[in-house]
Amino acid sequence: MNPGDTTILTGGSGRQYQFAIVPRGTTFRAKPGVYVMARERAGVPNGYEFCFVGETADLSKRPLSPDKQPCFNRFGVTAIFLIEEYDQNKRADVVRDLVQAYVPHCNTL
Repeated sequence: MNPGDTTILTGGSGRQYQFAIVPRGTTFRAKPGVYVMARERAGVPNGYEFCFVGETADLSKRPLSPDKQPCFNRFGVTAIFLIEEYDQNKRADVVRDLVQAYVPHCNTL
């Protein structure tokens, strides 16, 4: 992962979303967004596997999804995929769409 890396994730609907890829420990500004917890993995599409898709009104409040931290740690999260989105309904729609496509483990616990 390099600074400025981006990737496209495709939801169950076929809609595509462009995400920035940042290290897990990155500090964010107080902005709303959708995030995907990921780990680098050779041999899989985009080189990443995903364990959780979430949304928040404030990305600066850390850790993201505190109740899911044990799952993230077991999975070995190394990166966060991120898009800023101010509309709460749109954030929820993106989360549902991506969860449908990727069925991330920590979303199903």
